[in-house]
Amino acid sequence: MRARPLALVFVATVLLAACGRDAGVTATASRETPGAPATTDATAPPVTPPTEYDVIDGVVDFGEKGPQHPEYDGFLTHAFNDIEAFWADEFPATYDSPWTPLAGGIYAAYPSRTSPIPGCGTSESTYEDVQRGTAFYCSEGDFMAYDDAQGLPDLVQQLGRDAVAVVLAHEFGHAVQSRADAGPQPGVLLEQQADCFAGAWAAHAAAGAGDIRFDDAAVRAGLTAMIYVRDPVEAGGIAAPDAHGTGFDRVGAFQDGFEGGARRCSTFFNDGRLDTLVNIPFDYGDVNAGNLPMIDSAPDPTKGPNDIVTLIPQSLSAYWTELATANKVPFTAPTLKPFSTDGPYPDCSGLTDPVFQRNIVFCPDDNTIYWDREYSVKLAADPLSGDMAVGYLISNAYSEAIQYALRSTRTGESRVLFDDCLTGSWVGYIVPPIPESRADQLVLSAGDLDEAVTTAIDRSDEHTDTNVLGSAFEKVDAFRTGVLGGLNVCRTAIP
Repeated sequence: MRARPLALVFVATVLLAACGRDAGVTATASRETPGAPATTDATAPPVTPPTEYDVIDGVVDFGEKGPQHPEYDGFLTHAFNDIEAFWADEFPATYDSPWTPLAGGIYAAYPSRTSPIPGCGTSESTYEDVQRGTAFYCSEGDFMAYDDAQGLPDLVQQLGRDAVAVVLAHEFGHAVQSRADAGPQPGVLLEQQADCFAGAWAAHAAAGAGDIRFDDAAVRAGLTAMIYVRDPVEAGGIAAPDAHGTGFDRVGAFQDGFEGGARRCSTFFNDGRLDTLVNIPFDYGDVNAGNLPMIDSAPDPTKGPNDIVTLIPQSLSAYWTELATANKVPFTAPTLKPFSTDGPYPDCSGLTDPVFQRNIVFCPDDNTIYWDREYSVKLAADPLSGDMAVGYLISNAYSEAIQYALRSTRTGESRVLFDDCLTGSWVGYIVPPIPESRADQLVLSAGDLDEAVTTAIDRSDEHTDTNVLGSAFEKVDAFRTGVLGGLNVCRTAIP
């Protein structure tokens, strides 16, 4: 986040490369589908996925070495088989045209491989060609290839094999586009649709409708994968030729496919989706590189502290006080007070000590938001979380203050998800550009939305039938609803 407004967003149209090769997956640290409700319906029986999968011969060309990774080789052959079987059914139903299997095959690439991999604009693909993107699909030759030496093993280690299957389902989505004759489209829309296709297949797996079975953890991993393979914050935004989109937008496309199936994905090129993507360019002139410190150690004597505990509460107060006044709701902005990770913890009726640990909590007794000092400082400084991770938690506590002011009767999961949506509505308020006349000049920086989504996933219930905090899918959906739809949509969208 930063305290100055950014310039207007520039959007350009990017056409497919002539050879038809997808840019691939670059990992950075940075209800029509049958059975889709399986991961959101608490009454659905749990899916128990197998733990071991034998390698299916002929699915992947492993080269002269053969399968080298027992931890995922068999699983991937079953996943590729299941993805193709899924499209054999879904493609005719969606595009009214027969499905044709992948003609060129799927190749595992590694440095010592001597058996050839088809070329994409060249006579052959080298290991270095594949390594640059971890995995890619090429319409010229109708084949896929993945980095079996470093890229895929690293992804499996960090995210798990289920998440990697979702990433490869995205790449397979480009084969679907080739058969659907997508034609020249903005590059980021092609990637959005491929994310949506991956979500449609993931719902099929979550419903236990095929060879691959996804449980709640696998769906959560799929959401995480969409964030993990997002564009780096320093990239050129959605106008870049190889843009894949932010984690915020990629998760949204995945969720669209999960809930709406392949038919929903098929509308991406004519439903105005490009206008809904949130594009925040990286500001190379920002001294904080888009990541405010928790506490400003050297505040400007004329402007005051430039930090999280000053600017975020100011922005939240400005946003909610104006809305409360306009709607004649009595509201006094809460104050912020820190406490030590080791205690003593705040005394607030109805809240036990564990509630405060590694957390930011609103206490209605004294209208105060209490924040765990050491944990918050560490969270803000972590490049994988950042200032908006803390901002999300402060805002959720602030949302609780709003619910108290509204005398909300929501309880349990519904109340928590409403907080997520209210947080999203405030975040939408600070998406640049903002009016220069606005007193509150806090705006989001590149990567902030992804930090919030990551935090929402981290703070979710592990299982959909827990119904305490909301599943990862539900929390992300509630947050996105607030960002894109605003407060009025929250009132009707959250049950």
